[in-house]
Amino acid sequence: MKSPAPHRWGDARPAAEDTALLRDGLHSTRLLLLKTLLTRAERETVSPRAIRAFRDHWSLLERAEAHDPGAARETLGYPAVGAWLVAALDAFEPEAFEAALSDLGAVAATAASRAGLESDATLPVRHGALTLPGLGGGVTSAPAIHVRVTHEGPRLRAERRPGEAEGADGSCGWRPLSGLPGGVGVLDDRDPYLCAGGDLAGFSPVHLRTSRETRPWLEVWEAALGLLRETDPERAAEVAGLVRALVPVVREEAAGPVSATCWSAPWAVLTTLPGTAEEMAEVLVHEVQHSKLAVLGDLVTLHHGDREAVYSVGWRTDPRPLGAMLQGAYAHLALADLWGRIAARDGVPARSRRTARLRCAEYREQVADALTLLLGSDQLTSEGREFVEGMRRRHGRLGPRSTPITDEPLSKDNVG
Repeated sequence: MKSPAPHRWGDARPAAEDTALLRDGLHSTRLLLLKTLLTRAERETVSPRAIRAFRDHWSLLERAEAHDPGAARETLGYPAVGAWLVAALDAFEPEAFEAALSDLGAVAATAASRAGLESDATLPVRHGALTLPGLGGGVTSAPAIHVRVTHEGPRLRAERRPGEAEGADGSCGWRPLSGLPGGVGVLDDRDPYLCAGGDLAGFSPVHLRTSRETRPWLEVWEAALGLLRETDPERAAEVAGLVRALVPVVREEAAGPVSATCWSAPWAVLTTLPGTAEEMAEVLVHEVQHSKLAVLGDLVTLHHGDREAVYSVGWRTDPRPLGAMLQGAYAHLALADLWGRIAARDGVPARSRRTARLRCAEYREQVADALTLLLGSDQLTSEGREFVEGMRRRHGRLGPRSTPITDEPLSKDNVG
């Protein structure tokens, strides 16, 4: 796989070549985690039933990959699969490890469904539900669900309990996920792994039960993507092509949109419901930058920062370790670039242009202070210093810190 060029990545601008590299890098990481899980499952003491089921599911995944490599790759690249792999490898109690191993069945069934490979699998139900990552979920009181994959997609039937009569209800309340208009992702309010990260304290999942509840999320996504296409086509293409899951969440006492990225599940955007296209565009650009750096961090070591040395940053009240400061500065650099482009559009009302310029200036100031701290740190690797130099050059193209805030359009040269 081609190695990333840190200085170009630090520029924080989208590029098709970089997007392809990110996808390749993420796939390599997922394969490594999957093989590590297989090795651990074979070496550790697990019940004969659990290891037998795991091997069956592994075989189904291999057959799906042989039938359609792209479908298997797409399945493994789904954010919830990364979160599941990390959770499984972090499970040390035997019962928890066996339960996590059983979820390979849902991954394999999803790959088979995407590949159009006819197959059968019986998967355990946990907490009354079964989720096929990126496809949807079924709700039932049964202990297991039989999944029959056909060319038309997955068909689910609840398994009878021991002693249950033949005529017992075998239905399973299956609900497919809604696709994000104009993108490759889905609105995922079903998968439990997407809100399971330990660094997502305070977020609770939102389950959308009706089309009326789903509609506002799809509408604000579509409006934000339209704004990005009008303002920054390259950024719009990046967002549309990389975001695999938009995950509705709530957070107590949240003032305005609050969003997050789980490092084990890049390309999933967890967010409360934004009220405007501009707010959603901010969320999407912000979290995509976090996902990009999460994937890049598995390919290149940018720093040797620890959590003991902390720094004050303009976007948080609590001091941040160097890695978190780099993440925040990278995201805010893209937001400064975004607002500069919004302000540079032709025909923008004076009040809206001034607001956009103020947002651009605010993010630009925050990044300037962070860059000073980052470049003065001895915790950056040589690749990390190249990366931050790329950020510094992009920041310089946004204009000097003393640029006045007026109602006049920004020069397009400063945001090119």
